[in-house]
Amino acid sequence: MKTRKLLATVALAALVGMPVMAIAQDYHQAPQLDALVKEGKLPPVEKRLPENPRVEDMVDRVGVYGGYQTGGLVGGNDRNALAKLTGYEPLMAWDREWSGKIIPNVATSYKASDDATTFTFELRKGMKWSNGMDFTAEDIAFMVNDVLPDDKLFPAKPAWMLVGGKLPVATVNSPTSVTIKFSGPNGLFIMNVAGVFGTQLTLMSKQYCSQFMPKFNPDAEKLAKDAGDAGWVEHLTNKCGLEIEQAQRWRNPDMPVLGPWKIKDPYVSGATQVTFERNPYYWKVDPSGNQLPYLDGARYSVNSDVQTVLLAAIAGKINYQERHIGVNQNRPVLNDGADKGGYELIDRITGQGADTSFAFNMTHKDPEMRKIFGNKDFRVAMSIAIDRKSVIDAIYLGLTQPKQVAPNENTLYANDRLAHQYLDYDPDKANKLLDSIGLDKKDADGFRLRPDGKRLTFTVITPAALSNWGDVAELVIRYWQAVGVDARFQSMDRTRFYEVKNNNDHDVALWTGEGYGVDALLDPRLYMPVSIESNYAVAWGKAYLKMQGGEEPPEPVKKQWDLYNQIKGTTDQTKQTALFQQILDIAADQFYTIAISTPPAGFAVKAKNLHNVMNNAPTSWVYPSPAPSNTEQWFIQN
Repeated sequence: MKTRKLLATVALAALVGMPVMAIAQDYHQAPQLDALVKEGKLPPVEKRLPENPRVEDMVDRVGVYGGYQTGGLVGGNDRNALAKLTGYEPLMAWDREWSGKIIPNVATSYKASDDATTFTFELRKGMKWSNGMDFTAEDIAFMVNDVLPDDKLFPAKPAWMLVGGKLPVATVNSPTSVTIKFSGPNGLFIMNVAGVFGTQLTLMSKQYCSQFMPKFNPDAEKLAKDAGDAGWVEHLTNKCGLEIEQAQRWRNPDMPVLGPWKIKDPYVSGATQVTFERNPYYWKVDPSGNQLPYLDGARYSVNSDVQTVLLAAIAGKINYQERHIGVNQNRPVLNDGADKGGYELIDRITGQGADTSFAFNMTHKDPEMRKIFGNKDFRVAMSIAIDRKSVIDAIYLGLTQPKQVAPNENTLYANDRLAHQYLDYDPDKANKLLDSIGLDKKDADGFRLRPDGKRLTFTVITPAALSNWGDVAELVIRYWQAVGVDARFQSMDRTRFYEVKNNNDHDVALWTGEGYGVDALLDPRLYMPVSIESNYAVAWGKAYLKMQGGEEPPEPVKKQWDLYNQIKGTTDQTKQTALFQQILDIAADQFYTIAISTPPAGFAVKAKNLHNVMNNAPTSWVYPSPAPSNTEQWFIQN
């Protein structure tokens, strides 16, 4: 009960700007750190913690020290699996339940100006990076003023940090106070700070990373050449990761971090295992004053395919795994092996707007394909040509319902038309629509011809390592072939997938149906083209980001952009919701993507002796599960 009251006090303090002190004055640490302190290799725990460490409410109970979290990666670019374990340490954080409440984390509090242009964060005095150096306001200012504005480092600026196309400016008020000022209102800023994007602000230690920039070190180019890198930009990226989704973030054991564990055996080409070890300067404690994390570290095997990870889980070699294997078709075999493997399946709330999204490239480089894919009637025909009930029965064991990509019906952003249009299986109508748009001629094999006389052929691409999307694609293209469209499927390495679609070289990209609730508002990539992850219109997304290769979009997209700028210009949630509904209405009019069904219920494999693991935790990219549910308090006890 006391810890619950403490958390409420902390949350209240964030609103009124009051400092919150940890209730424990006598701190304890892991036995391995006790030994290092006795040997004089590490300062005492009270010298390593800030004056006011974050005191965590326990999921179940106070834990014990020791052991490793074990899991599996797939391929050489499964980087976000690591970010979701130990990479979520924003200034302010989502509460564990993702109720919408924003709580203190790296910062103890913040104050926003009435016009939402200025945000001041108070930091924890004495907080340190994993190498023992002080974490201060200078580190935040370094990212905002020196890293993000550099066009060589960030040719495309993070959209959530832009107002009127301009980045903010950070002012250091003191070592523990920093103000970020925008040129105009940024009503979504604090929500973005609490989400995965906000971890960008706490990614880099100025003292460590500035040595690789010519602005701070005239020998930066020489350092790069000596290391075998092409230049200082590549060298800085390899040393500091630069951006939250880059694999280089997990390749340098010397890079200081704020997370509970730091990389030991890096995620480099040819690695068979990636390991993390305890951060001795971690700045959170449990209600009894025990420094977190409880676990000594984490060990991830690097595998060539998902099946290998599944077999390892069944054999009891993994004590936590949701990614890749937490899909319904694996439930029977995992349930069968649970007793022998010593694990159980725990539920996850899938934070998606739909199971998947088929994105026809409306900015295709081939003008004829662009014209076809850009025709809404074509996309409608492709949608109603799919027998969703059969796909759901085959892939999801009949446990989901037909649905397009749309925010969940229980959220503020539900849009019934967007969710339920063009779902009924009607191959006759699909054929008539295709005939009506000039695709009425066929070749000797029965496939439709484009207006220029060539066969209408396209390929659906998706990363080979992800879920059961290949199975979904194989079934869907059979329905498309049945209406005379020569659809094909190709799975590929995730790195290659990103290369192809980010260069706008794809026909159709199959990806997740993101956008469940608040994440849809913060990252509306599937509801309007604002990102290179808007796979249906990458070139328009690049235009929004002012990237090379961007193309001017049509008027409906421009209208959506204007509405989104209005959302960012107010902190009134009622106004934000009404404006976002207008964006969703336009998305329904345009019908950007095609989905199959509601997302299947998620689950994770958890060893029975792994504790403080939250059941029914949300899963999303904006809420990068499981880290926001506090992995630092996981512990092993038989």
